[in-house]
Amino acid sequence: MNERGYTLLEALFQLVVFVLIAHLVVFIMLWFAEMKTTVLSDEQSKWELFAYDLNMYLEDISSFTIRKDRKRITFQAADTIHNIDCYSNLIRDQVKGGHVPILIGINKCQFKYEKNMLTVSVEFPSGIQKERTFYVPIIEK
Repeated sequence: MNERGYTLLEALFQLVVFVLIAHLVVFIMLWFAEMKTTVLSDEQSKWELFAYDLNMYLEDISSFTIRKDRKRITFQAADTIHNIDCYSNLIRDQVKGGHVPILIGINKCQFKYEKNMLTVSVEFPSGIQKERTFYVPIIEK
């Protein structure tokens, strides 16, 4: 007959394994809830697309100016003059007589330019504030 039975040490080991797995499950649930509210939000998606588009606009530019009220930037890229400004609840690009919305659904925005670095600050209606800094390579011809 086997008289080993179920020992206290085995029970404690199983309890420790269960507690570790339970903590891991709680951590994954909290992480997913946080990612759902920040990374997967509509504002985050809009902001990342805007940042990508603006970064593409700022390639190979020959001149760059910013208005004193920090609501408009003007630059020339490949024989096209772009006026990107904060207008009402959007950021738009005025190019060749037309208006192209770049980022919609915002409360405030502001541009800041120092030493070839452009910083764009935006506040969304939900209260989320975003800021991104772009390098502005000015090519002299």
